[in-house]
Amino acid sequence: MFAAVYPLLLPAQDEDKMQNKTIVPLVLLFTALCFHFPAHAEMRPVLKNRVGVPPFDILQELLATGSQTRKRSPAGQNASAAPWVTWLADSDARVQSEFIFAQPGRRIFSVRNLANQLSTATGAVDYGVLFLHSPVLLITGNTDSEAIRLFSMGQADLTPAIRQELGQLSLALGGAGQAGKGENREAQRLLIEKNIDYQVRQAVERYRERINNGRLAVVGSVLDIANDYGRGADQLIIININGETDTEKLRELPLLRTVDPKLLTNVGRSAAPDAKGTKPRQDTF
Repeated sequence: MFAAVYPLLLPAQDEDKMQNKTIVPLVLLFTALCFHFPAHAEMRPVLKNRVGVPPFDILQELLATGSQTRKRSPAGQNASAAPWVTWLADSDARVQSEFIFAQPGRRIFSVRNLANQLSTATGAVDYGVLFLHSPVLLITGNTDSEAIRLFSMGQADLTPAIRQELGQLSLALGGAGQAGKGENREAQRLLIEKNIDYQVRQAVERYRERINNGRLAVVGSVLDIANDYGRGADQLIIININGETDTEKLRELPLLRTVDPKLLTNVGRSAAPDAKGTKPRQDTF
């Protein structure tokens, strides 16, 4: 009651002061709102995970799969633990070991990181090659590579740790000079091949003694999950063996002498002819 009557009892000068005190905050509020809307309009949306399979469903399937009794052959029970292949691959979840060996029981020592880089996985690869004595070091990139795309299109929105790991690709791909090339599928394919060739060169230099002794073959290949080579999706395309990249010379290597000639169609990096029948050039690095 007193609060309602109090303004009536004030002198005119005091009443003007109260009105000024009321008007000033309103002006400030109005000004803040005016400046707020343009800034809000310029904000970019934050990427969010789409709704997917909840964690408890995944855990249930993991436990159900792990509890199954698996039959093993008598020979497999006492077989050597040495892997057939040390496999250095990209972390892409679409890439699975069935692309390498369809038959179960073929042991693979898997090492995976962004863009299948030897420099960020040297210890693990050393373990597979020098201590587990796998006869093949298989280095695979894959088409439609998100890691290569992120490197070539810019990394501003990534964490420092991811930027650091992808930054290693500058040695293989030439750094900022490749910016923007990851959007074109043909250009990205060439970047993938260039990275594989670089990783193979690094591995050949590191394990040269075992290669010269005939105990190791370093094989660079592309898992064509996007069918960019036109030979069918999910094909394994071998493009480099111990540093050799020429298609004809690859097919004539002693390592492939006993291979069924029909299988040699997946040796060599040339993509399939385009719709006009034009044969694309063979790219080597």
